[in-house]
Amino acid sequence: MEKHKFDTVFDKGIKKLGLEGDTILKERLWLYMNYLLEENKKYNLTALNSEEEIIIKHFLDSLSFFTKYPLSSGMKIINIGTGAGFPGLVLKIFQPDIKMVLLDSIKKRINFLNNLVKILDLTGIDLLHIRAEELGRNEEYREKYDFAVSRAVAPINILSEYTIPFTVINGKTIFYKASGYQKELEAGKKAVETMGGELTALYTVQIPGIQGERILVEITKRRATPAKYPRKPGIPKKRPL
Repeated sequence: MEKHKFDTVFDKGIKKLGLEGDTILKERLWLYMNYLLEENKKYNLTALNSEEEIIIKHFLDSLSFFTKYPLSSGMKIINIGTGAGFPGLVLKIFQPDIKMVLLDSIKKRINFLNNLVKILDLTGIDLLHIRAEELGRNEEYREKYDFAVSRAVAPINILSEYTIPFTVINGKTIFYKASGYQKELEAGKKAVETMGGELTALYTVQIPGIQGERILVEITKRRATPAKYPRKPGIPKKRPL
């Protein structure tokens, strides 16, 4: 896809979200898309293989966060299970003055992101190859973030144990979910509460070009996560709360 066509598709979509994208944002996302498609031929980073799908289902979907959550300079965000950088790297590109941590348990994804961050000339971003259950017990990272975000990683009853330990009191954990999330939410109620969280909002977002609703699930941390959580690697998935 030529740059001018990318700009046209992206501009149309971001306008419908009520957001604005500058020249630097579009240049970086264009480079991101091309590098992702190139590397995806070598190893699996995304199931999407068309430029337009990446713009809509990765970039615009990630950016839907900003329709509800304007961020201040210096805010600290952690993205659990970032994969090929979604949504965290896209959020960082949109607002470079935030501090971002991207975490993933698969080394090839972190290698890809390390190379990409250099290509995009980004600073104030850390890339970590580690499991959330391990990092969540590390005092350097535990209860240090204004926001924890996660997209397409696990059901809420598992995901809550991966994410909520990272946020400060009154910080927010945001899960990107699709229609049918209600059963997940009900099943995850105990886990959310056990981690010290409270469901405080459900935002419906219409992503241009995506059929059906997208939901931003907001969990606000009301009290410190008990010291025994998260449990050892693999346990949250094997024995969800």
